[in-house]
Amino acid sequence: MNGLDHLVRLDSFPRSGSRVGLLCHHASCTRDHHHLVDIANASSEWDVQCIFTPEHGFTGKAAPGERIDHSIHSSLEVPIYSLYGETRSPKPEWLSTIDLLVIDLKDLGVRCYTYASTLFLMLRACAEQGIPVLILDRPTPLHGITDGPDLEEGHESFVGLIPLPVVYGYSQGELAVYLKETLPELRRLSLEVIAFTGEEENDPWIPPSPAITSVQSALCYPVTVWSEAIPNVWVDRGGANSFQVWAMPDFPDIDMQNYQLFGYHIEEKDVKTPRGLWRGLHFTGQREEPCKPICLAHHLFKDIVSQHGHNRLFEGDGARPEFFDQLAGTSGWRKSLIQGTDPLFFQPLRG
Repeated sequence: MNGLDHLVRLDSFPRSGSRVGLLCHHASCTRDHHHLVDIANASSEWDVQCIFTPEHGFTGKAAPGERIDHSIHSSLEVPIYSLYGETRSPKPEWLSTIDLLVIDLKDLGVRCYTYASTLFLMLRACAEQGIPVLILDRPTPLHGITDGPDLEEGHESFVGLIPLPVVYGYSQGELAVYLKETLPELRRLSLEVIAFTGEEENDPWIPPSPAITSVQSALCYPVTVWSEAIPNVWVDRGGANSFQVWAMPDFPDIDMQNYQLFGYHIEEKDVKTPRGLWRGLHFTGQREEPCKPICLAHHLFKDIVSQHGHNRLFEGDGARPEFFDQLAGTSGWRKSLIQGTDPLFFQPLRG
């Protein structure tokens, strides 16, 4: 059960009588689809004053990178403050009406997926204002998996704010505890976490954002998200196989045996794209099994560079090498691909 399911089973809500702000989105639901906002509003113990929303907004329908304006909740008539609009961090006046901030975000456990940055900025703001935080925790599909480079000083951005690897293995509650223990600016934060128990594999999947259409999309996202910075690549974003494929018009010749070292089931196949059939790979993640998604991506990129040169990844129309570095949290990975070397994080599971 997730933290919200545990909350509704308590005899009394934490900090009963508080004026409450909620950082949540459309996926902040119990397993029987009761939403946090409705639960909090129906309770006589909390007085909901405002709602905060991350990228993709309260409904989860906004496109990636789309600016979201503030609004008013239709039934509660309280403000919905966007944390993906005029600012990424809440303003002090937005927090001035609350005694408790409750967080319930369905996340992936991937640093460049922006809910981790939103969590950190909200925790920092609450620490500065002396507002206690309660996190209703949820498991992530990549829970317990760590892979990829650490965040390098000087490469911080909204797709990389937390000092951990790209895939960092924590749920939001665990991440908050880690940040509080390691970052001086959060030491004074009053933090409580209602933990999840078990996993959510038998629960209906609610996409935390439009393109994470399934558990498989979530498991494969850190393998293929680099398409946002590399040109002329098809990952079926938002489609039936969203983030589960990597197809190119000039896909390299590869040794499939070497692709079995990273914990994913992989098939080489022709992929239908808007520009015709392209050769590529289809990935399937294995839940509750070790995997190395960033190492898998690195191995694929090495094959591309070997046959087409590093310009195919980082130069030409549509290439965004600076954004690749932001997603990676370092320029070191890109430089290693240009130089034909393996980065320090590259450690296949077997072989």
